[in-house]
Amino acid sequence: MAAKNRLSHNIHMVSDSTGETLSTIAKAVLVQYKDLPFKQFMHSLVRNKRQIDMVFDSIKQDPGIVLCTFSNSKLKNDLQILCDSLSIPLIDPLEIVHKSLSNIYKIKADTIIGGQHELNTEYFERIDAMNYTLANDDGAISEDLNIADIILVGVSRTSKTPTSIYLANRGIKTANIPFIDGIALPDEIYNVRAPLIIGLIATPERIVQIRKNRLMALNESGDTNYIDKRSVSDEIIKAKKIFEKNNWPVIDVTRRSIEETAAEIMSLLRQRKLKHNENENHPSI
Repeated sequence: MAAKNRLSHNIHMVSDSTGETLSTIAKAVLVQYKDLPFKQFMHSLVRNKRQIDMVFDSIKQDPGIVLCTFSNSKLKNDLQILCDSLSIPLIDPLEIVHKSLSNIYKIKADTIIGGQHELNTEYFERIDAMNYTLANDDGAISEDLNIADIILVGVSRTSKTPTSIYLANRGIKTANIPFIDGIALPDEIYNVRAPLIIGLIATPERIVQIRKNRLMALNESGDTNYIDKRSVSDEIIKAKKIFEKNNWPVIDVTRRSIEETAAEIMSLLRQRKLKHNENENHPSI
């Protein structure tokens, strides 16, 4: 039987590190093939021939395309030989990038296993950002807001906390403050100069839907202004007026994933930094 007929929809991911890179690549690609029931097998921290053989046993049991990232070229070659014996394709998604960089800059890549997870300055900046973000979540202002890179303000259920955590994992200190109708925002937010303040909104329908689901999960009564569409609409309008009054950029998260919202926030932060640098380099006379 030809290999392509035996492969089913199995994908094996083999890495000598955590496998995070392969997992991200596979997720980005497989989402484009929603009609195919792919089954994923992750084999991480594969660093010797015995582990390669164990992986190959799994591949023989459930044949499928193999994605790999190896710093050790011998291990990669060992796996290649085994896959060839079953006519199973082995794909290194980073190989073309390494080859291109090597050809362009006439250098060889450093073979560092899990190099992106090195305990360097960037790593500790992420930890610092995470600690700050957790300490300043949902209006709990425990430190100077001026230390923040980003301050998110939004009505309930606009994904302020998960977006903040996502940004913190990229080294961006993020505080988030809920907008609650009838309760003034803390005075500190109007006195900060360093952070970029961003307002988050969504359609009333979307917010009501999420709030209803939350109340159901908590077994709480649904007879409240919290899920009344008119009340929610008024709440959003009031929030938008405050955002506009203070010239805070606004992001509608209705049809955005957390990753997409965070990407837009990071883009706004970059634009702000570029503008700041331009003003420093070309001060007005």
